Amino acid sequence: MAVVRSFILAPRRPRWLESLGDPKRRSGFLDRLNHCRDLDEHFARPIPYMDVAALLRSHAAPAGCHVISAVADIDGREMPLAEAVDLAEAGGWGTILSCIPGHLACYIDERGSNRRMILAREADASRSASTAIQRAGGTRPGGG
Repeated sequence: MAVVRSFILAPRRPRWLESLGDPKRRSGFLDRLNHCRDLDEHFARPIPYMDVAALLRSHAAPAGCHVISAVADIDGREMPLAEAVDLAEAGGWGTILSCIPGHLACYIDERGSNRRMILAREADASRSASTAIQRAGGTRPGGG
């Protein structure tokens, strides 16, 4: 699972891969997405209050995405990006939207907009994410 290999901290990856791949353990493990602290912060940029789908599209996200979510109705599905963002934010539980496997994703915390992050693996995607966020009035990590 490319999103796990790219955006989850290395020491946590084996557990994520095992748990998400096991139908018996998956649903219980997805609770970890609520207030997730396993994200590799090197590749994460906070998203201020703005249109998440538009931000992802500005980084070449396709029209659809793969959903990993504590919201059972959308977990494991391929969905249109805008619909997935809306349902993840409304669902109230932690969600990862994988847009470009291993390169571009979005994390939405429990309760939707409290903690949202764009996850970009490539340096250019990360820089352009920071630029788009700054233009929208947000800040970069570290107070910038």
